[in-house]
Amino acid sequence: MSTTDPAQQVGPRPALLLAVATQQHLLSELFTVLQATSSAPNADALPALHAGLVQSSERLDQLSAELKVHQAAYAEMLAKQKKAKELEDEIRSVIRELHGAKVDLEEVVNEGAKVRESIEQSEKDPVSVDQLIAHAHALAKTTSAPVSSLLAPVDKAAATPWPNEAAMRQGLLFQLEGSMSGVGDVGVVGDVTAPEPAQPAPQVVHEEPGRRYDPGAVFQLDLNSDDSDDD
Repeated sequence: MSTTDPAQQVGPRPALLLAVATQQHLLSELFTVLQATSSAPNADALPALHAGLVQSSERLDQLSAELKVHQAAYAEMLAKQKKAKELEDEIRSVIRELHGAKVDLEEVVNEGAKVRESIEQSEKDPVSVDQLIAHAHALAKTTSAPVSSLLAPVDKAAATPWPNEAAMRQGLLFQLEGSMSGVGDVGVVGDVTAPEPAQPAPQVVHEEPGRRYDPGAVFQLDLNSDDSDDD
């Protein structure tokens, strides 16, 4: 009886199963020969079975060692796959952050372009001094010097050609609850504002129609009414 080695192209698992099946077959033949030897000795088959079992055991040891190396390599491959997945997720997160930064930068660039265009437009068509003075006069309470200034010569070098802060604070805007402490309310022209809730009117108690005011009326209040009853 002869044994055949598995092909070199067979994987570790099929080769290991084939070697185990071969060894089981040899052991079965060995037990069969041993049972037959008690009645009819067959010494020629024992050396061949022994050699086949030795060769099968060596093959199992070799395949076990190869399988151990294969399992270690497979475990390393799984670890590398997990690491690659983590790196891929991290790269995707970085890409999302870069995309968000790109959008923010585009908004900043567009806003800067608008500001630059506004600056260039103001440089090309600046507001004249006469317009500024007219606007300041419109905000001021008065638009001309007082009559008392005509009685005495006025030092024109000390007078500013536009209303100062004190004059602006005496203007109509400040009288209408205006404030110069900050920028005030900001918004876009045309925004719909929420209506203010109606305040309840104070209840006024009117006197009865039959009653009239008498300035000469005298009221006598007896504060010791209990004592008077006892008397």
